[in-house]
Amino acid sequence: MIYIAGPFFNVEQTTIINNIRFLIEELDYPYFSPKDECMYTPGITTPEEVLDINVKALEKTKLLVCVTDGKDPGTMFEAGYCYAKGIPIIYVWLSGKKGQKFNLMLGASGSVVRTVGQLRDALIEYIEKGFHQKNWGEEMDYE
Repeated sequence: MIYIAGPFFNVEQTTIINNIRFLIEELDYPYFSPKDECMYTPGITTPEEVLDINVKALEKTKLLVCVTDGKDPGTMFEAGYCYAKGIPIIYVWLSGKKGQKFNLMLGASGSVVRTVGQLRDALIEYIEKGFHQKNWGEEMDYE
């Protein structure tokens, strides 16, 4: 199972998550998306319930696809959790501009893709050959 981590608090963010979900569905691979599985609803769910559902899914995942655009703290929690558990991570950085620096801690802990096409290539490689950490975009600087 692939876990899709990323912010989904506005239309643009939701569109990115949905595009990743559609791509994984095209590849006929199982996935988990917190956006679709466990939304927090005051009075109905608690933060602890949402955390529990997400952590149980993270424990079952084989790969984390992590959208870094928006620098969402919950998403970074999921990435840190996966890194600590030895779960491979593909970071999706669509908003980065040419010459902009990527976070070195994230860059050192997983692969980085800059386009949905690169994500598709990285996922196909993962499905066919397993995970290989690399930068799928142009040469990057880190901060």
